[in-house]
Amino acid sequence: MEKKWLFDILKDSTLVDNQTYQANEGTFTNYRLKKDIGLLRRESGQWWYVHNDETAIWNFLNTTNRKINESLRNNENTSLVLFNSKDYEHNTDDNFIDVSGIDCQNFTLKTGNLIGHIKDGEYALKISSRFGDHFLRQIIADADGFMELENYGGSDSSNGYEWLLIYLWKIKLKKAYRLGLPKNYISRSERLNKVRGQIDTLSYFTNNYEGKYDCKYREHSYDNLATRLIAEVFNKLKNNEFTADLHQIKNAFTIATNGQKSKRIDLFNTPHFSNPFYSDYNDVIDLSKLILKDQLVDFGENSENSAFLFDISMLFEYYIRKQIQNNGIKLESKFEKKLQIPTGNYNYKRKLIPDLVINHNNILHIFDVKYKNFNFKNGVSREDLFQIHTYVGQYGNNAEVKSCGFIYPVSEQKYISNNLSETEIIEEKMNIMNTEVSFYILFLKIPDNETQGYAFQFKENSYSFIEKLLKLITKN
Repeated sequence: MEKKWLFDILKDSTLVDNQTYQANEGTFTNYRLKKDIGLLRRESGQWWYVHNDETAIWNFLNTTNRKINESLRNNENTSLVLFNSKDYEHNTDDNFIDVSGIDCQNFTLKTGNLIGHIKDGEYALKISSRFGDHFLRQIIADADGFMELENYGGSDSSNGYEWLLIYLWKIKLKKAYRLGLPKNYISRSERLNKVRGQIDTLSYFTNNYEGKYDCKYREHSYDNLATRLIAEVFNKLKNNEFTADLHQIKNAFTIATNGQKSKRIDLFNTPHFSNPFYSDYNDVIDLSKLILKDQLVDFGENSENSAFLFDISMLFEYYIRKQIQNNGIKLESKFEKKLQIPTGNYNYKRKLIPDLVINHNNILHIFDVKYKNFNFKNGVSREDLFQIHTYVGQYGNNAEVKSCGFIYPVSEQKYISNNLSETEIIEEKMNIMNTEVSFYILFLKIPDNETQGYAFQFKENSYSFIEKLLKLITKN
């Protein structure tokens, strides 16, 4: 049996999302692990170090997790790095992890849809994506219309997930830069031979008859807080491999700012662009500030306490929505129809917001996107089934609903072991108010992280998924 320190397991990418890990009498187990891991312990007479201090490690797990969960509750708008999109609805009720047990040799640790990296001094906890980092880069890039070169970048020298923030910044910047450098009006005062803007007429006669006017005018300038902020990020990331292919863009921002810099406090107060033409730069502004602050999610007073968390379920949903929309399928906005149901509290109604409401020839097809594992033995969870039934029942009051169901990602291995290579779809029927509705489970097959030609294979699998979804909605 392989033996490792729990100190290392917590930070070396062993832990992935949507899993249950157990330690029983020093044996660390999980069904995804190829074999159990024996947990090393400090032997009698050994010196105390950070990696063998079980009391400190157990305290780190429980204390920092509590602080992270408090941060998620109290800072809903800043505690996660998210896309600024109306298509997103994030529910921060879920914890980062759930820990129960008595000590480092006997405990249960459950992970959910949040991935990321927590650091507290010498101790760290990293939750990775169960589909690997290639999967993360692919859905980030393709969600905004970019396909990055396969195997370009992505090394993780910090052992955290800071690279994901930088990668997201890069994708957003490339998208915004298609509109050109952002510019705004600035005020200038100069003595000119020709009248420009507002002039001080008296100064013409009091300046020794030079024939010049004191003019105050406004003009467009590329040198503004936004361009200086982005230029400062380039300076901070000058040795980072993710910016190696942004040389042209970097030079454009350097030239625009004439090498001038602003105080950090001014850069952190950089406002969003009100001009809709430059609205894509607003996400870049937000991400730039996070990169410069070096404290992605503060959860304690100590400057060494920080974390970067990412809601991968939200990102996966966004990717699926984009794939559907890019293929000409009409999706209703998640927030266009605000259906509500009573809760027993006259002052509060619960909103119904399905992930996907597809409108095909005025017939609705309602799906929820689930990033968590699909249970091939017991099927969809009780809560999720009740939820989809409620959606169909309420939307069916005003329109014809022909089908509903769920969309899950599934690994190549599970795809083959559960005999999905032929159909890729689970189909059943259900009745709601004496109306028959088709019920589907659809899967997006995710290549193994080590697959050669990963980007191409992932794209092919996405095409296959969309083709099957099209067949379902057009036959109903």
